Amino acid sequence: MLRRKRKDLGGIPTASMSDVAFLLLVFFLSTTKFDIKKGLGIILPAVSDGTQKKVKLKDENLTKIWIDKDGNITLISGGNEQIVPMNELQKMINQIVKNNPDMVISLKTDRKSKYQYMVKVLDKLQAAGAEKISLSTN
Repeated sequence: MLRRKRKDLGGIPTASMSDVAFLLLVFFLSTTKFDIKKGLGIILPAVSDGTQKKVKLKDENLTKIWIDKDGNITLISGGNEQIVPMNELQKMINQIVKNNPDMVISLKTDRKSKYQYMVKVLDKLQAAGAEKISLSTN
């Protein structure tokens, strides 16, 4: 009538496992740095009322800027096409906008062009006082 003692096999206690997981989660969330990405500071026009109007621009009111995949800037204005260095672009656009305040600048980039080229040219356009800018990719 002796009772045999049950042999306790070794085991890992799991009672505090959830506490440890929770503490690790809190630790990693509190020490993680979240990067905030900045976009372009562009003010877009208001939403149209639904009526689709196509505006035909006169050639004298349109200046085209083309950026190729290597970052070369081509300025097309009044039928003249010329390659412009980045440091002279602002002066040229400033002069064009002063002569014609209704000038629309059409900025087009090659699909294989780096994003930084377009951003630099856009900054130069805004610094030159160009307010009517059209952006597109080829």
